[in-house]
Amino acid sequence: MYSTFGTTSRPPEQDEDGEHRATQIQNSVSDYLDEPADIGRPVGNNTRELFVSCEPSEALQQQLEFLRPSYVVLHAIASRGARRMMHAVATAAGQPVERLQVRRQSYGTTLAGIDYVDCPGSQSRRVRLYSTDIDADSPTRAALSRVLLANATLGVVLIGDLPAHALGDALQPLREMIFHPQWQCRHLQMIPVAAGSHAAMTGMIAGLGLGSGLDCRLSSPVTRPAEAWALLSGRWNELENSRRPDGTGVLLAPFPPVGEASTLQPMPAPAAGTERPTLAAQTTPLERFALELHALSGVQAACVFDVATSRVIAHAGAAARGPDLARRGSLLLAAGNSARRQLQIPGQADEVMVMGSTEALGVRTMLSQPGLAMHLVYRPTQTSWMQLRPRLMALDAALPRAPVI
Repeated sequence: MYSTFGTTSRPPEQDEDGEHRATQIQNSVSDYLDEPADIGRPVGNNTRELFVSCEPSEALQQQLEFLRPSYVVLHAIASRGARRMMHAVATAAGQPVERLQVRRQSYGTTLAGIDYVDCPGSQSRRVRLYSTDIDADSPTRAALSRVLLANATLGVVLIGDLPAHALGDALQPLREMIFHPQWQCRHLQMIPVAAGSHAAMTGMIAGLGLGSGLDCRLSSPVTRPAEAWALLSGRWNELENSRRPDGTGVLLAPFPPVGEASTLQPMPAPAAGTERPTLAAQTTPLERFALELHALSGVQAACVFDVATSRVIAHAGAAARGPDLARRGSLLLAAGNSARRQLQIPGQADEVMVMGSTEALGVRTMLSQPGLAMHLVYRPTQTSWMQLRPRLMALDAALPRAPVI
């Protein structure tokens, strides 16, 4: 939660001329340097930390209500475009992708990581660009995304390749956000990244925020970050000129900035065999579950499998094949059960870890789906099993208790 330190004054002292003066203690180093207030505290490596004693979304809402910043947020539906575009903008502008780490007060547990870029604007000022591609468990990610979008000056929604019959369901979470009591954003720019999505959106855009007072616009399809940036910056500059007709608005420059290359390469397509399937391409809860596992920070591959038959139920990631993860996962659990029996320890092995080198393995049985388990390949340098476990439990608990396969 946000905290401020009261200003402390020492007793008046006399200067060389005998005049009384008050010595005032600055609130913080940022105050001393006259830096603008920001969320969290800097800890180096382009990272800020926000320690919270409540839910991350509640803490972020309090911060935004207190600071009242103007910013743009990138949100993707059935696409990984938000993160790709943010990195493309950062590279072209010569700015780092920074991160806000939300941690639990007293314990230091990382609850979420939110990426952003401070884009150069006019008058030597910057415009912050957030992404809702947040490293967190699913409920926390959804809640933080809602808070970022609800308080944004401009929301930019990138829509992946979706057929008309699937687009309505994919947009439903956004509709629910728009009519949430805390929703304050009044400007949305919808940017399809496929021609099919544009055709389907044409008939839906008018009713998306009907009755909410939302100015929601649909652009033509784009395929490159430069094209998306032109739409984003143009809409932002229009809003700034409208809000500040005296010319004091912070305007974004054409993309890329002066001194950079005159053209920008298209959004990078994943190499063969490495593309993560989008949520829209999945049709079952367990396939979506595997994608959520793969999206966790540090996870290189994830597999949901039947323990008894080693049958692959769902798989995501290219670090290991699904059938291999399923077979080895069954063997690891069997070895754990055998070791417990030989040591005369009652109960079944519900979790097995294999550590070593730059990648580690973790197998865990699923409480919501008896007979199924998950097998993860992850990098210990990016995350630990202790950090992953609560997120795995939360994702597992969110599944229906009835069989979903």
